Amino acid sequence: MLRFGIHGVTARQVGPLLEQFLRIAKDEGLDGRVREINEQALRKCILIGFSDRVARRIDEGTLRCELVHGRRGTLARESVVKDTALFVAAEIQELGGRQGEVNTILSLNTAIEMDWLKEIFPSDITPDLRVEFDAVTRRVLAEDVLRFRDLVVASRRIEPPPADAAARLLADEVLAGRIQLPRWDHGVTQWILRLNLLAKWCPDLEVPAIGEEERRHIVEQLCFDAVSYKDLKDRDVKPIVKSWLSAAQRDLVDKYTPERITLSNGRTPKVNYEEDGPPFISLRIQELFGVSETPRIAMGRIPLSVHILAPSMRPVQVTQDLANFWREHYPSIKSELKRKYPKHEWR
Repeated sequence: MLRFGIHGVTARQVGPLLEQFLRIAKDEGLDGRVREINEQALRKCILIGFSDRVARRIDEGTLRCELVHGRRGTLARESVVKDTALFVAAEIQELGGRQGEVNTILSLNTAIEMDWLKEIFPSDITPDLRVEFDAVTRRVLAEDVLRFRDLVVASRRIEPPPADAAARLLADEVLAGRIQLPRWDHGVTQWILRLNLLAKWCPDLEVPAIGEEERRHIVEQLCFDAVSYKDLKDRDVKPIVKSWLSAAQRDLVDKYTPERITLSNGRTPKVNYEEDGPPFISLRIQELFGVSETPRIAMGRIPLSVHILAPSMRPVQVTQDLANFWREHYPSIKSELKRKYPKHEWR
């Protein structure tokens, strides 16, 4: 009987149940005459009686289904509703599988229509905009979905996704380190560090630092109008980061926490900034000839550490007091290095 879509056990139960219901109707004085059955009205009645078992096929290629209340199950292979998206499962069986797995089988299924849900349960139908990041395609996807209670019963792809929501999701991925911005390089990181150190060292200048919240705003700005990693990977980062400050504030950063500093002998070494240590410059001894005072930045408030290198570029001394270095340490260092590097200039 299964090949005709008839459940044998259930079919055998129908006759006695019908007789029982007719006797009850007669005893209650109800009209029990046989009438033509309206199939749609019958299916609506089943929907009303089993609204907590409304289910939706997840895809056409499998028998997997979702039900209200976040449940999942598998459509019985013999079911006659294989070609419908929405149905009501009058019977739900949980069968034990291998390794303790539980298979939920949906049977005695009745096909229903979307319009019936809207007609019978209007307050349980809610529209929703679903925007999410797809880690496989590294792209933001958006759908207009219609929910019956907590079950998605209809969806429609939106292209392009809403710009604000897409920017927030892409920013989440960037800040979590799952998406890399190739042009957010060491130079950008150093500029932010220079700004933050200036705000710390010279609060009277009132330059705004970039903390975690500000960084999120900047990254969201970078991600605006993008929907995928492909849209982001070639974006120029530094101008957007620098736009956090006004032109006058950017000038203060360049002046008081400079990328390079000019020494009294005309050399212009790069200043290295660190989160937890003093800023420093690195030069060979010969490049420091003529420099007797320790260079300072941040309105003269912060002395630079000077990493003094041998001709081999190996460090021989780190100091924040150049005058003391020349006076106390250089004579002995000079004697030793002059023997090793006689061809280099020594004063």
